[in-house]
Amino acid sequence: MPNQASRLASPCPPWTSTVRREYEVYPRGGQIGFRSGYNPSVSEVTSAQSDAWTTRRLLDWIGVHLDQKGVHNPTLVGRMLLTHVIGGTDIDLYTDPDRPASADELDRLRPLVARAASHEPVQYLVGQADFFGRAFRVSPATLIPRTATESLVQIVLDWYRGIPVESRDSASLTIADIGTGSGCIGLTLARQIPGARVIATDIVEEAIQLARTNAALQGLEDRVEFRLGSLLSPLESDSCDVICANLPYVPDADWEGLEANVKDHEPETALRGGIDGLDLLRPVIAGSRERLKPGGLLVLEIDPAQASKVLEQVESHQGFSEASIERDEFKDDRILRAVATPLEP
Repeated sequence: MPNQASRLASPCPPWTSTVRREYEVYPRGGQIGFRSGYNPSVSEVTSAQSDAWTTRRLLDWIGVHLDQKGVHNPTLVGRMLLTHVIGGTDIDLYTDPDRPASADELDRLRPLVARAASHEPVQYLVGQADFFGRAFRVSPATLIPRTATESLVQIVLDWYRGIPVESRDSASLTIADIGTGSGCIGLTLARQIPGARVIATDIVEEAIQLARTNAALQGLEDRVEFRLGSLLSPLESDSCDVICANLPYVPDADWEGLEANVKDHEPETALRGGIDGLDLLRPVIAGSRERLKPGGLLVLEIDPAQASKVLEQVESHQGFSEASIERDEFKDDRILRAVATPLEP
């Protein structure tokens, strides 16, 4: 029998073995049992226990295998795949590390590991991604929510909390989430600012349907209005307190250099922003002022390399009293923040 190190280094996981043994891992509960009428020896019982694909062993093997394939953060990917298949949480993986996987669980896990090794995003494999402490359904029709985008949400929340209490009325607040995708920005703001009205737009029908599903799962379907259309056009005559968006901003020159798990799997329409990456940001900046209330907020996620050009775009349009580029939690210049000129007292 090969030692543990050679098993982990093997390009083919031992769970694919078709060699008949006198014991098996029962699908129900993953318990080890022997075939009817067979009287095992002590050594055979020990061998069966050591050969079982426990949580600990699966995490070790998946982590090494994905690392060899160049998958980013293989340990995290392994944990996400395993909890997706066997249920429970990350904590359960470590509190019950010797739990043997059932044959059915191994059958479901095997193709997921193979797809992850081919750099398919784990969020698509498990069907969800975490954002601002909540799980959102995702699909290849939408961009996968990123941690950096949470900074955009936080900027809006800080702006709202900065409004004097006597002037703060969430029931009269209207927030527009342009290019909503999975709905992670708009739904998070609806949850964090009770009473606010949120308008979420997208040009992709499938994205709108997915965002509706996320709204229903979070009990926010009555708080968010979904509209199909391009950029600001679905807002029609609505006047907004906040316009926010994470729109495509990858320049054409950077496209081929993107990592395979992004370029080959996430929707191109949610990533590419034209020659300089500003094809969609320009019209939103140009059209936002007339749709923002005085003192309203424009917040856009950008490529850090575009910071100066984006500020120039804002400054070329009258109606914004201040504009700045804010850093995300990774200290990158990621978010445009601009305030519509308030009315004179």
